[in-house]
Amino acid sequence: MAGHPPPRHNWVQAEEMLLISVLKSMVESRLWTTRSGHFRPGYLSYLKRIIESDFPAVAIEEWHIEAKIKKWRRTCFIIVNLLDHPGFEWNESQNTVVAEDAVWDAFVQVSINQVLLIVFKGQTIISS
Repeated sequence: MAGHPPPRHNWVQAEEMLLISVLKSMVESRLWTTRSGHFRPGYLSYLKRIIESDFPAVAIEEWHIEAKIKKWRRTCFIIVNLLDHPGFEWNESQNTVVAEDAVWDAFVQVSINQVLLIVFKGQTIISS
């Protein structure tokens, strides 16, 4: 099917929980991580084999796993970024970031202003 994107994988909670569990054990064992904290080559193949052994009917590819991990990293970065700002807190019972409406409004306004300050001059991007 040339020209068509490969099929997406719709993750179910059990698959995600397995992936998280295996990733945690890989980090804790230190067999799969380098000194810089990155995973060693072949980790996606290993994860794929584990998922396929527990979910044999699932058609999963390494790029599905990589995409899921990248999504989690982006989400984690957003959460950590929010929690670095005064007024934002983590609600343990709801697993969400919470803040008063005024704090959210101020954060959104600052973010919009930062985006509006981006000026394109040829190849140069200037941002505050």
